[in-house]
Amino acid sequence: MTAEPHDSQLSADLARLRCSAGVKWSRFPADVLPCWIADMDLPTAPVVRDALSALVERGDFGYHFQAASAIPATFSRWMAERHGWWPNESHVRVFCDVLQAVDLALWLGTQPGDGVVLLTPVYPPFFECITGIGRRVVDCPLDPAGWRIDAARLEACIDDRTTALLLCSPHNPTGRVFTREELSAVAEVAERHDLLVISDEIWADVVFSGSHHTPFASLSGAAEARTITAAAASKTFNMAGLRCAVAHIGVSEIERRIAELPAHLLGAAGSPGAIATHIAWTEGGPWVDETIVFLEAQRDHLMARLAAELPGVGATTPEATYLAWLDLRAYDLGDDPAGWLLANAKVALGPGPDFGEHGRGFARLNFATTRALLDEAVDRIIAALEGR
Repeated sequence: MTAEPHDSQLSADLARLRCSAGVKWSRFPADVLPCWIADMDLPTAPVVRDALSALVERGDFGYHFQAASAIPATFSRWMAERHGWWPNESHVRVFCDVLQAVDLALWLGTQPGDGVVLLTPVYPPFFECITGIGRRVVDCPLDPAGWRIDAARLEACIDDRTTALLLCSPHNPTGRVFTREELSAVAEVAERHDLLVISDEIWADVVFSGSHHTPFASLSGAAEARTITAAAASKTFNMAGLRCAVAHIGVSEIERRIAELPAHLLGAAGSPGAIATHIAWTEGGPWVDETIVFLEAQRDHLMARLAAELPGVGATTPEATYLAWLDLRAYDLGDDPAGWLLANAKVALGPGPDFGEHGRGFARLNFATTRALLDEAVDRIIAALEGR
């Protein structure tokens, strides 16, 4: 019997992806479809693969600093061309990943016992970044009706020991692209309370039609002077394992304190990651534009299927990222519906409670995969929920 086209494509996709040693495809048993961690099931840009292949062919594995030294200027041009902000390259530093930059900014810019605001639900590692160094999480929930920032609520959360705001923009897990007006209101609150702003903008390039990312530091000179902007090519180009990121250090005191650290304390990006990042930000623009079109189609397909076949699932159409934040509270699956779906649908989603207390009853689905795999995941979820 000849396999149906969907089944044939699904089998081919699974055969290719289950060869991966990455954590996305190796954490769960083979009968589970992984839609949890924010890795794409797509290959990176050909220009990146070609650059890395050439490095291997040359056996060029000695001391290699050329690409890393070029990244600050490359990042500045990329941000100017795609987001209208030209950061001063002399204030851009290369890191191993975005969380390294976040940790460093919190360590140098706050004191034990200080409060750090999170706009929740939010990227799970942020909580440990704060509590792991003896700081306090100041929980400021986004407005669930559209996941907007409520500036009055933000101001009301701040106490006299709140010294920083850790921002995820565009927002993970909700997919919001905060408007310039929202961010300007946040900047006014930050100025009134003299808050350090650490803005993780790793999703800046994965923004869909009708929305525009505004770098927080681009709002004004005053905003830039209190902001550390962290970014990387990793989410956009699907190369997180290459371990390369940047941060624009707008805060002069933190920049001074970084300069005082021992020269090798923070390590350095390896040459494959630096080369891949440099090439991505110099030659990868057309590939990004094509990939955004594909991801937007995946998003629209997912939202249409949920609306038609699972109307009990609440889902605000994401304006950015390749992540869908699903409200499953209507199905009474408990605080962690992802756990129930893992057991009953054999689909691994991101557990909502990992994103903070306001994630209870939610789960995060990564739709950056093939159409056949996305449909299989949705089919499994529908079958499990309808069969309860």
